[in-house]
Amino acid sequence: MSECHVRTYKLAVPSELNAICERLNKEAARIYNKTMSLIRKVKNKKGFWLSEGTVQKYILRWYEGIDMHTHSKQAIMQRYFQALRSYFANIKSNPNAKPPYKRRRYVPFVWKSTAIKLLEDGTLRLSMGGKAEPLEIKTNLLPSTIIKQATLVYDSCRYYLHLAIEVEKQEQAGSKVMAVDLGVLRPITTFDGEQVVIYSGGALNSVLRYRNKEYAKFQQMLSKCKEGSKRYKKLNRAKRNMLRKTSNQIKDIMHKITSHFIGMCLKKNVGTIVLGELTNIRENVEGNDNARQKIHQWQFRKLTQMIEHKAELFGISVIKISEAYTSKTCPVCGTQNKPNGRNYRCQSCGFEYHRDGVGAINIYKRYLGDIPVVERLASSVGVRYNPHLRGHEFNTSPWRVAMSY
Repeated sequence: MSECHVRTYKLAVPSELNAICERLNKEAARIYNKTMSLIRKVKNKKGFWLSEGTVQKYILRWYEGIDMHTHSKQAIMQRYFQALRSYFANIKSNPNAKPPYKRRRYVPFVWKSTAIKLLEDGTLRLSMGGKAEPLEIKTNLLPSTIIKQATLVYDSCRYYLHLAIEVEKQEQAGSKVMAVDLGVLRPITTFDGEQVVIYSGGALNSVLRYRNKEYAKFQQMLSKCKEGSKRYKKLNRAKRNMLRKTSNQIKDIMHKITSHFIGMCLKKNVGTIVLGELTNIRENVEGNDNARQKIHQWQFRKLTQMIEHKAELFGISVIKISEAYTSKTCPVCGTQNKPNGRNYRCQSCGFEYHRDGVGAINIYKRYLGDIPVVERLASSVGVRYNPHLRGHEFNTSPWRVAMSY
């Protein structure tokens, strides 16, 4: 039996359905708030927590005349119980923790698989239950695509459907090994035994620098305002918007870089990716404040998680090994030298190469054993980020995989 994974696809909702979408998210908030109110009222008066089954019976009876699929109502109630279970787990270590109590104006509406139907022409039909008209949206999905759940989300001034699509794990028959050295200036540097490929981190670091400068400006202005004042709230809201936008930009860049990297692995028939282990690297940071800031803002953990998730989808195994001294050790003679900037030159044998390329080569050697490395390697190949850099040309998008069945 083949193994399957669930991946999320973001589908834009036509603007003419905005009024309906807003109404649905308001109705979802009503159910969420009623669930919360009932549970807290019983807890305060009777001293015990109602079970999920009891609450569902009451809420479904209370909301019986509303045009909404029963499983959608249950999914919205389950959203509150998830938050409540988190509170129960948190209170064991934090006695001052509070159960979820804030009323919501909007809550993302949810359709479960029983309320979702994909027609032959690709039209997505979302049932509203009873005699109500279903919500229909044109898509490019194949009729065989399995959608487990759909969530209506408001983001960046428009509505989207987050579709949880079941994707079969592909078996990758690759036999090659790809070593990866993660860096601050160059997020990914790879070596497959023949060629070094370096991904530029200029765009990523540019967004990080912009975020730091804007954050410092907001903090300076906030320090001059009275906390709780109208201007304080306005600046704080603008700061949160800036952080949210830059965070989305950083994620977008990292997703496109890692998708392109996995696509390259598929093209080169790679079956194993070897990553340098970077755990606890921030504990002994040396250098000035600027260097410390770069290390502490290094996105290596997110990059690692993205590579692992996307590699797993295609059956590529990911292994982590120690990368200690890989950027200092000469891959030809084995002596250690301190690199000068981004250039590495061995004082013993005269071997010269890019510092990050040396790190990837040594990770490759450390995994496969002490294999010989020629003194004159081919020049490294650079991959510069642009907004259209992604792995679609190699069919590495999870969405493309879902559509291929």
